[in-house]
Amino acid sequence: MEEPASLSIIGRQLLRLPARDAVVFMLAALEFAALTQPVAMGQATPVLLITVDTLRADHVGCYGDRNIRTPAMDALAAQGVRFNDALTMVPITLPSHAVILSGTYPAWNGVRDFTSPPLRAGVGLLAEAFERHGYATAAFVSAFVLDSSWGLNRGFESYDDKFDPRQYETRNPGNIQRRAGETVDHVLAWLKAHDARGRGAKPFFVWVHLYDPHSPYDPPEPFHAQYAGHLYDGEIAYADSQLGRLFDYLRKDGTYDRTLIILLSDHGESLGEHGESEHGFFIYRSTLRIPLIIKLPRVPGSKSGARVVQSPVGTIDVAPTVLELARIQDPLSRQFQGSSLAALALGKNATSERPVYSETFYPRDSFGWSPLRSVTTARYQHIAAPRPELYDIAKDPSEKDNVYSQHGADAAALHEQLLDIERRYSGKTGSPQAASPLSPETVEKLRSLGYVAYSAPAVTKNEEDLPDPKDRLQTFKSILRAEDLAAAGRLEGSDALLTSLLPAEPNLYLIPFMLGENAAAEHRWPDAVRNLMTCVKLNPTFEQAIMGLARANFAQGKLGEARTWLELAISQNPHNFLAYQALGQVAQAENREDEAQRDFEKAVAEKPDYAPAQQGLGATLVEARRYSEALKPLEKALALGVEDPVLFNYLGTAYLNTNQPQKAIQFYRKAVAMKSDYKIARLNLAFAYLKTDDRPDATREFHSLCAQDRAMCQQYGKFFQ
Repeated sequence: MEEPASLSIIGRQLLRLPARDAVVFMLAALEFAALTQPVAMGQATPVLLITVDTLRADHVGCYGDRNIRTPAMDALAAQGVRFNDALTMVPITLPSHAVILSGTYPAWNGVRDFTSPPLRAGVGLLAEAFERHGYATAAFVSAFVLDSSWGLNRGFESYDDKFDPRQYETRNPGNIQRRAGETVDHVLAWLKAHDARGRGAKPFFVWVHLYDPHSPYDPPEPFHAQYAGHLYDGEIAYADSQLGRLFDYLRKDGTYDRTLIILLSDHGESLGEHGESEHGFFIYRSTLRIPLIIKLPRVPGSKSGARVVQSPVGTIDVAPTVLELARIQDPLSRQFQGSSLAALALGKNATSERPVYSETFYPRDSFGWSPLRSVTTARYQHIAAPRPELYDIAKDPSEKDNVYSQHGADAAALHEQLLDIERRYSGKTGSPQAASPLSPETVEKLRSLGYVAYSAPAVTKNEEDLPDPKDRLQTFKSILRAEDLAAAGRLEGSDALLTSLLPAEPNLYLIPFMLGENAAAEHRWPDAVRNLMTCVKLNPTFEQAIMGLARANFAQGKLGEARTWLELAISQNPHNFLAYQALGQVAQAENREDEAQRDFEKAVAEKPDYAPAQQGLGATLVEARRYSEALKPLEKALALGVEDPVLFNYLGTAYLNTNQPQKAIQFYRKAVAMKSDYKIARLNLAFAYLKTDDRPDATREFHSLCAQDRAMCQQYGKFFQ
């Protein structure tokens, strides 16, 4: 017995408001292969790249913090090279990791903030170079913000971004994460499997990303109690303890000494400096300065010792450094826009100091205010803004005294260096990643719904004429406060605060977006549609609003409108697995099972470990009576941790129709145990008992059904007489 698949709410695709977070090189794959000279396996160096999210340097023991215990990172620094003034290019997780893994500036690789598209195919990544040289490559990320759909998975044979499927039902995907302990468990399992291959195993390039220091700060015990009052530090200490587990394993298996280990963060965290909480809005040193530690492979007979490098360096320098220290020559190096730090790490004479460029375009792309860009030297940091800033960081590391007016010549020279970097690397991203074409019917439907598309949000003013983010800090904080109120369920207060901002910020598209999301949370669907439409008129490419419109129309039974918005979302991001999943749900609701199957298959192809898509695919196959084929995706959903009576019912039906009645009974019983009024599952259970000639249990379950539904009792009673 079957039933239509349950229709869950269509999820949101992008991120929550995130305060709380040369020459273009294009070679075809054949050219890469021809130019690559693999390193002999016996000489290859294992490489471990670790990024600890949201970790500011001055909250690590080896960087001078005496109020925190970070023994794993401290020991790594004691055996390696600590860069005292390492700076991120952009204080936002995804674009910062795009810089780290590609060795290119955000302006060149195209990933600048939360509204950017996924990394385009023409940008090479470190893992691809290691894969070409015969390495086993694996990545383990701890937050959806680095999900494979953003494009950082290229070159990784294994990209572990599995998350508890229940989080997709209860959280904005941008908030989905897992603790360091779970991620390190996955890393250790992979390493053990790799080690089991023995002497013939490939060398490895492994990237491990831990997200714990990111807000909200809620470390597990005993760190929560030990760091009560400064839970951010508790998150850091907890993450460090899990790194200790990883390093201990490498020591025990004899890999640690010969492994090149690079540890850094994507960005820091502002803890109230300059009025900012968390990161992304400003580019002061609280969010730019990060730890960067390199442990070199130990040469037999040599002694390892700590070394400290004082010169400013950037995360853009990490990729070229890794390849040089691993002794890999690869065409990817032609793409690099940073410089290798290998000479500095090895204690050799370094090249002349270069200024380090940083930026945040979050104020512009999310609020319509001016972007911020900076260059930093050993003495100064210059921030280009409508009201420019210059800080003598040698004397004023907290950047409290803007000396721009007193040092005009120095500021002008630094500004010219900033402009030179922008001239060299901006606007050279090559052909944009092709979007999926929309059918003329879809375009016409979008127009009838009041949507007028264009390629990207336009800034109509010169950037110098845009508001300085410093002058909009209170508005920014109010928006974050409204978000906090909404998260706490205080939607009326959130709406009131957002509405009060509208007169001063009529073109700020986030305000109607948040009002629309609040309305959706209360199932006020017409209000949600009205506000989300206002949002997309202000920013026609804002994917969260587009997905929200699909969700709101779906909830109202307007399936055609929901499909139209989902097709638009996919046209902008062909890797949007949540949109494919939602299209499958729409097709299911319209009883178009063949189309639903195709959509679920696309979602599974984009994200094999997304349990709802596996469940949806299995359900459509059951509905099509293709029971043997249905078992694989249904069992995959079960293995991914789904605890859902609907899944159990479909599994029971698939097993019952593949002559496995005992398994069918097991899952039908799970379904009714979890949901006692699940009538179709109880009826199925009764029939399963009949198939095993267990008439007493069949009769008992059928009588329970009769007590719940007289009509079903009369319809099927003849089978149980």
